[in-house]
Formats: sequence, C-alpha cells, structure tokens
Amino acid sequence: MMQPLSILVTGANGLIGHRLCRRLLEDGHMVAALSRAEHPALLKPLREHGRLRLFRGDITDREFCRKLFRANRFDAVFHLAVARYFPDPAAQRLPALEETEAYRTNYEGTLNLFQAALGSGFGLPVWVQGSAMMVYDIEHLETMPVAETHPAAPVEPNGFSVLLAEEACRYFGRSAGLHDAILRFPGVYGTGKESGVIAKFVRHCLSGNPAPLEAPGNRTSDFLYAEDAAEALLLALSWLQANSGELPAAERLFHIGSGEEVSVAEAARLIRELTGANIDIVERPAAVSRRFCFDNTRARKVLGFRPRSLREGMSEYVNELMG
Repeated sequence: MMQPLSILVTGANGLIGHRLCRRLLEDGHMVAALSRAEHPALLKPLREHGRLRLFRGDITDREFCRKLFRANRFDAVFHLAVARYFPDPAAQRLPALEETEAYRTNYEGTLNLFQAALGSGFGLPVWVQGSAMMVYDIEHLETMPVAETHPAAPVEPNGFSVLLAEEACRYFGRSAGLHDAILRFPGVYGTGKESGVIAKFVRHCLSGNPAPLEAPGNRTSDFLYAEDAAEALLLALSWLQANSGELPAAERLFHIGSGEEVSVAEAARLIRELTGANIDIVERPAAVSRRFCFDNTRARKVLGFRPRSLREGMSEYVNELMG
C-alpha cells in the first residue's frame, strides 16, 4: 500500500466520485471532496470522517480554483467533474459550443484546474482524469471492440468538450511535465444514478408494475459497474506512482470497459431474473441499430484491471437496492 496522500476529487458527489472518496479514505488518504452541490447527498455517509474535507465550488470559477490550489497542497488529483449537454428537441440546430454548460465545465473548467495547479507554488500533482465513450461517433465505429487507437470523432457538445479536456491534459503533460493518466468510461451503472437504461429497467422491475418492459435487441453496449470504475481509478494512481519516469501519452490512455458487449434486451432479461419481476420483455428494434464495447486489453495488462461480469455487478447493484 502506498503512503497516505493528500488527494483532491472533483465531481466527488457523482456516481463514481463518492465511491472513489470512500475507497481513498479506507486506504488511509486525506481526501478533499469538491462538489457544486450545497448538500452533497451521496457524500453524506462520509461527512463525519476525520480525513475528509468537503469543498463547495464550481471549477468554471477561475478564482475559486486558484484559491483552492494555493491554500492546499495536493499530491494527486482525480478530475471527475463533468457537465452534460441535453439537446432541445424543438431546436433547429446545435447551440454555439461555448454557450453550453458542457463546454464551460468540461473544457474551460479543466483548464482552470490545470492553470491553478501550475500557479500554486507546490508543484504539479499526479493527475488522473476521467473521460467517456462520447469522444466517439458511436453509430459509425470502424472496429469493435473499440481500442484506444481508434480515432476519436465526437458528434455533439458532450463528446467534443470531453475530448478537448483530454487534449488539455495531454498538452500540460507535454509542456509542463504533468504526470497523468486518462481513463475513458462507457455507460456506468450503480446506486446513486437515476438516469440511464439500466436504472430505468431496475426501477420498473422493482416497482411491481406488471406492464411489459420494452428493450431493443438491435443495440448493444458496454455496461460497467461503478465500483469497478472506482477501482480502475485507484489502479491508475498506483501505476502512476510506480512509473515516475516519462511515459508516452498513448500509453497513459485507458479504456475502462467491462469487456462484455451486451444487448439492451439481454440486460433487461438479466435484471428481470435478478429482481424476480413477473413481467414480459418485449423486444422492439430501435430505429437505428448500434453496437458498442470497449477493448480493455491495455487496462488489464498495464493496470491489472479486472472488472466484474455484468451478472456479478448487476447482482450487487440489485441486492443493494433491495436491502
């Protein structure tokens, strides 16, 4: 086990962030948990922990970021804060990128953090940055499963802003010697997330509603359990601590997938089985078929990442919800 570190976690009240904070505290680290929420509900079980400090702030506020890094010396940063752009169905076109919360948070907010760290006077911390499958054009992938070498091709503000944040990380790695790793996640599920197809299916199956559950059989995805996402982040930090020399940027990008390509209909049937719901699953093909799965070979070989199977992760998730 590594020596105790002072660690900043942005997006600490998120699905992955609050789990990461818990794991870091269990490992003996000092954790600065940053969230925009006035009352971060997912962090409530950790609030009384003596090594946890809660910070409320917004990374789009440049001065806040400067003050945070000047007043605190961090050995490592897990940057997980992210904002989503949700399109207006009535809009005729996409908004200007710089007008979206996704751009302001994901890109400009990331720049604010990097520049604040550079100007802190404490030196640059080790940096582990979260990213997402949105950097790809999911409906026009050239190969499957998707490896880190696949060209990024975002088609909307979420993916583009996240890719810009990745490029900012790589830029500071080249120009300032930032010791970093970027982890791209697929769809992540677990308690604390109310949106997404998995949460929707689980809620329906636990509700007692006898209505059939509709699920497309012509769409596949890579479903990752949130506990595995947190574990991957910890593995990345350990790897960076052990590999202090200069590493090519291409070797510091990891696809953190489950390794399973699963149809949405198959996931629905598994959830029905695990919850014991007495309902029908109706397969209705989506208008556009789609396949997606990350190639996690690099994460397995380099980080030692070993994710749960969908059945294992889903069983833990459902059991937690059912008490």
